[in-house]
Amino acid sequence: MFTMRFDLETKEGRSPVDIKFDRLIAIGYAGSDMEKTMAHIKELERELGVPAPARIPTIFNLAPQLLTRDEDLLFAGDMSCGEAEYVMAVQDDRLYIGLGSDHTDRKLESVSVLKSKQVCLKPVAPVLWDYGELKDHWDRIALGSYQTDGGEEVRYQDGRLTDILPPEFLLKELRERTGDISHAVIFSGTVPLLGGFRFGEKFRCYMRDEALGREIALSYDVKRAAEDE
Repeated sequence: MFTMRFDLETKEGRSPVDIKFDRLIAIGYAGSDMEKTMAHIKELERELGVPAPARIPTIFNLAPQLLTRDEDLLFAGDMSCGEAEYVMAVQDDRLYIGLGSDHTDRKLESVSVLKSKQVCLKPVAPVLWDYGELKDHWDRIALGSYQTDGGEEVRYQDGRLTDILPPEFLLKELRERTGDISHAVIFSGTVPLLGGFRFGEKFRCYMRDEALGREIALSYDVKRAAEDE
């Protein structure tokens, strides 16, 4: 069992919470609009040679050690990039929502989607929200990201949590297909890209709760590991 400490932000203020987890899961192809999801699958197949999944949403069980709060990260090759996702931290009957980036090696993705995710660290923001405070305005929570590419920051994603399948559906699917998730950290799947993949040197994303006037932010530097010549 692994433990990571977060700041739990509620309407009453902030307090530390220790999240215990023995599973790290990434969900793919979890768009709430099935037509857009299928278009994304075809885009990946056309642009990167990624084979279409046998079943959606797709579930990837990853090594829990990949979860990180570091902000200066090293990745192999020059074709990996992040994507903003809401993150579920399940603690028995409690559910917390946070922000993470399912950083993925896009070159390796054409060979094996699971391996392309397994070889990359999974950054997560230090703040969590209680899901009970979000349920009544889930559709108003924004999710977006920026890439810094060649020194220029560009908008990369711009959506809302309702663009992704909701927590109740995903948790039910996970329990039915994978068993016990009583102590798990789960990356939900992402919102569409605005202009195709970019492979920048810095990734920044946010989750903005407009109803309660608060925001979770995450950013990290992307360093490329080069082979010795």
